[in-house]
This record gives sequence, C-alpha cells and structure tokens, in this order.
Amino acid sequence: MSRPTKPDTPEAPNTPSPATPEETPERPVPAAATPEPTPVPGASTTYEPYPGTGFFHGGRNSPIVQAMARRLAQVGHWESAQTAGPDWTRGHQRAFAAYQRTLRPKEGGDVSGIPDEVAWDRLQVPRVSPAQRGES
Repeated sequence: MSRPTKPDTPEAPNTPSPATPEETPERPVPAAATPEPTPVPGASTTYEPYPGTGFFHGGRNSPIVQAMARRLAQVGHWESAQTAGPDWTRGHQRAFAAYQRTLRPKEGGDVSGIPDEVAWDRLQVPRVSPAQRGES
C-alpha cells in the first residue's frame, strides 16, 4: 500500500527571490578569508596576553599558536607551505621572524622568530584563551 507524500516545502506563489551577491553586479562578492577565532566567553581583553618566551618551543600545541599563525597570515608574513596549525614549528618561527624584521629594520633588535612582548602586543593576536583569575 502506498501513501501519498507531501512536498517538503509548500509551493510558493510566483514571487521573485531576493538577489544573491552573485546576481547583483554593483555589489562585489567578498573573497574567502581566514576565519577569525571565536571569542572566548569570560575573556577580559580582545587580544591574547603575551605568554612569555618559554611558551614557544618545539612540541608546543596550543590554540594560541594557531591564532598567532592566522594573524601572521593576515598581515602577510605566513609564507610556509605548512598550514597555520596549533603545533609550534619552524614555519611559525620563520613567519614571526619576518614580522619582527618589519618592526626592526636593519637588524635593530630581536629578530629570532621567538615572540617578544613588544612584537606580540603589536601583532594583536585575537584572544582564544579564557581569562585567568585576577586578570581584568
């Protein structure tokens, strides 16, 4: 015995559908971009606080490292064939060194690729970690 089936959506009257960005010549379609990290509930600041030089070493896996790499890509310093992942790699170090060189031309300071507090603050890595107790 067969049952009559209903369509999933009711038939709409003949009304024009709204124009999509592809159909509207005066409005350009935005290019795909690296997605921004999701803001962390309870985070007290917009940017990730500097975690210290000891944080950046081989074997480190952290969303902070990935947020930093995405930010470096946004400002044009991620040139590695590797994806900007959460594992600290030489690609991360090379990209941060390139960023440091833009801040300190003619080798006028630390360009090791290990983030320092001044360069970190200027990079403005979006906050991905929860606020620590006592942080405001």
